[in-house]
Amino acid sequence: MNAKIITKPAFVVVGIRLRAAAKSPEIAQLWDRFVPRMAELSTSPEPYVSYGLMDNFDAGAMDYMAGNPVIDADTAAIPEGMARWDVPSNTYAVFDSTLPSIGADFDKIFGEWLPQSGYQLAKGAYFERYPETFSPATPGLEIWLPIVVN
Repeated sequence: MNAKIITKPAFVVVGIRLRAAAKSPEIAQLWDRFVPRMAELSTSPEPYVSYGLMDNFDAGAMDYMAGNPVIDADTAAIPEGMARWDVPSNTYAVFDSTLPSIGADFDKIFGEWLPQSGYQLAKGAYFERYPETFSPATPGLEIWLPIVVN
């Protein structure tokens, strides 16, 4: 697996959040609930881009949010049933993936790439970044993993 090392400034995502196990069918169901509500969000610094944020891993569960980036000043009126997630600036290892291979790619990242990379996992959210070109016909996405750079 090849990784790009990128430092990303802080950003804000608004969406629907849940607590679930990794690879749980609840995550796909969350996206089914969020996608029809995307139009409720205000202007985005990354139009047509969505994020799947993951953090607070404990006892086989994690917090997961399906959401879109928003301009911080536009979060005064968060739609009902949605939440805000502030993602601080961090350095990330970024991997190309696809929706069909995402589970296997996470397994390779943690089982092979990270132990051999010389990097350590940093505190902070991991995320999937779905570009404006994402669709069932073009299921490409990126996995962003926070790392400590020595």
